[in-house]
Amino acid sequence: MEKAIDFLSTQLRASKDFLPHVQQLIPLTRFFSQVDAPSGEQTKWLKQWFWKTTFSRRYSAQTDEKMDSDIGFFEQLLKGNPEGLGKYAYSVTPDQLIKQKFTRSSPLVRGFLLLMAQSQPIDMISGGKVDLGKALSEYNSKEYHHVFPRAYLKKREFSQDRINSLCNFCFLTADSNKRISSKSPSEYFPNLIPQDSFVAVLESNLLPLKKEVYDKNDYDNFLKLRSQRIMESLDKVLA
Repeated sequence: MEKAIDFLSTQLRASKDFLPHVQQLIPLTRFFSQVDAPSGEQTKWLKQWFWKTTFSRRYSAQTDEKMDSDIGFFEQLLKGNPEGLGKYAYSVTPDQLIKQKFTRSSPLVRGFLLLMAQSQPIDMISGGKVDLGKALSEYNSKEYHHVFPRAYLKKREFSQDRINSLCNFCFLTADSNKRISSKSPSEYFPNLIPQDSFVAVLESNLLPLKKEVYDKNDYDNFLKLRSQRIMESLDKVLA
């Protein structure tokens, strides 16, 4: 189990306290009971399994049966046979990402945060690397903030569910969030985000690069484009 947890930490920035599904630890533990360190190919297969099971409802029912099946799959991986990987597939859609409320108890939200962590996000205002160890700590919710500020969207009479969409969140320190306050994107994007690294900052946070969305404060289009960027990032880690 210690080796499985170390793999999750070093390869995926996850931890035993911050897993999308606690069931994911069981087959991984079985795998690492048989091998000291996975080969390069095995590492790739394990990562693909992790992301596919993270962004699906695999463990929503019959969890014991599913874990037994996963253990059987890992037994095949130990023999160098990845054919069973084809039976796993993510099921999340862009529309589901938009409709998902940002809550730490959601496996989808946890998966989103871990996926974003793979891009080594840059704080949008300070320009420094986000401290992922701090941001992903089990009880720390002070490092996640709205891209389109909540107060700004409330004035425009968006619903709470729409405001708190998973797609409207990124890693951001409390100090940076205070500087943004209730400013509209059209105000803070050109004035607070470092312009010499503008593209790198947005890319690292899986944010749309289309400036027009921010210039026009087009929240609906932002959610649509952000969900697409998240899906593109998921496809990238599965490649």
